[in-house]
Order: sequence, then C-alpha cells, then structure tokens
Amino acid sequence: MVKGTEMDFSALAERHRPEIVAYLTRLLGSAEDAEDVCQDALLRGFRAAGRLAAGSNGRAWLYKIATNSALTFLRRRTRARARWSTLGLDDVPAPADGGTEKSAELEAVARAVERLPPRQRAALVQRRFHEMGYEEIGAALGCTPETARAHVYHAIKKLRRALERSS
Repeated sequence: MVKGTEMDFSALAERHRPEIVAYLTRLLGSAEDAEDVCQDALLRGFRAAGRLAAGSNGRAWLYKIATNSALTFLRRRTRARARWSTLGLDDVPAPADGGTEKSAELEAVARAVERLPPRQRAALVQRRFHEMGYEEIGAALGCTPETARAHVYHAIKKLRRALERSS
C-alpha cells in the first residue's frame, strides 16, 4: 500500500472487510452491531491511512482499529445497560436475532465467551476463528506477542472453568 492513498486504502479495506465483519460478529455477538462497528473502524482507518508506514501489516492494523472500535462500543453498551438497570429497564427482552434455536451446550459456550474480558475475547476470536499468529494478534491489540499468547491462554482457561461449572 502506498502511504495514504485513497485507492490503496479502499483496496485494503475491501480485501479484509469480510473477515473483519466476521471477527466483529463473533466478538460482539450481533451481525448488525458488527456491521456498524466495521463501518466506524473503516472510517477511522481511512482518516488515519496517512499514518500507516510503508511495509506495515495492513491486516493487523485494520484488526487493531476494529478491536479498538469494538471495545469502545462494548464500553458504551455496558454503560447503557447499567443506566437501563438503574431505570428499572433491565427486564427489557434482548432483541431476537432471528436465528435457529441453539443447543444448550452452544448457548453455554456463547454465554461463557461473552463473559470473558474484552481483550481476552478478542485474542481468542482472532486466534481460533481468524487463524492469526500471536505477532499479528499483539499488533492488533497493541501488546506484545507474549501478552497476546497469555490473553488466549487465560481465555481458554476461563472458558474451561465456566463450562465445567455449567455441566
């Protein structure tokens, strides 16, 4: 990618957009939220494209922007839920996603993944579903490869404990 060119950023974004949306869908648990966050991330990426050094890993850079956008979205959603709770609106049903009925085991896994800290969840999803290496995960999360490995390790450990308790 030639530093900062609109056409090159568009090509980079379009090449990786489907996997970024898939990653965000797994991370956020909603395809609709993933699309919104992806749009935000790509807009941020477009604005920052001039700062991407020549020869940089564009994929990891986009994942980092997407992860940061998702973490911001999750913080806002958590604050909104806390406000709903204090207003007595915590009994409002979650929106239906229209999907087929899941098995109890899959639901337990989904709940356990949702309870993971955001960075651990992001690292786990990047490693297991997007086959990213620890170097790339570290670049996407803004940490060292060793820290990325630790995030994945602790996420798996917490999932095992949560699933053992639920069975």
